[in-house]
Amino acid sequence: MSAFDHILFVAICLASPLIDWLWLYPRFRCAASAGVQGARQRGYVVTMLTAWGLTACVIALWLAFGRPFDYLRLGIGNPLRTAIGLALAAVYVVFAWMQRRAVLRQPDAAELVRRQLGRADALMPHTPREYRLFRMVAITAGICEEVLYRGFVLWYLAIWTGLIPAAVISSILFGLAHIYIGVPHVVRALIVGGVMATLVLGTGSLWPAVILHAAIDLSSGDLVYHVLHTVQPGSET
Repeated sequence: MSAFDHILFVAICLASPLIDWLWLYPRFRCAASAGVQGARQRGYVVTMLTAWGLTACVIALWLAFGRPFDYLRLGIGNPLRTAIGLALAAVYVVFAWMQRRAVLRQPDAAELVRRQLGRADALMPHTPREYRLFRMVAITAGICEEVLYRGFVLWYLAIWTGLIPAAVISSILFGLAHIYIGVPHVVRALIVGGVMATLVLGTGSLWPAVILHAAIDLSSGDLVYHVLHTVQPGSET
């Protein structure tokens, strides 16, 4: 382990969440709530650049030090268990589709979704252009956050604590990384992080978690968009 690993760990688990919480997200939310043109698109681009930038740093470290990418669980892992993990991700996709249909049928769907969103309201797409870009954000989160938290952070912590404690701590850190959208979302993200960590450790591969993570974010954005958005004359397309 090198000094660069320590710096990157701090950047992922402390610096980036604090910047989001104390500076970036408040500014982004104010601009989006005020209807500033292009505010969400710019916020989405910043989110993706940050995530891919940190992920690129992880990959660069691995290449520079000649580390096996199996340490990040970027391989297939156990083929049978990975297949089961992929099947579970597919089950979630079916469940999310059924849930979407059920929610859209409810007369109070908009109010229900708004209550669930809380401070995350500004993140959700409201126009077709925002929706298209949001899907790229969801895929980015699925890939990058898994490489960062269930790949690098899990590897980093396991050196000090062992694998199971590292999975618990990395899930807590993943939850805290969502403090910028409020405590309820921290709890949800912590639970999701625990599920992802279990999936990664069970299969030996990041890929089922990557697909499940992206599916969760895609389905959430899709549901909110179709429940809440209304395209007014002059809206972006």
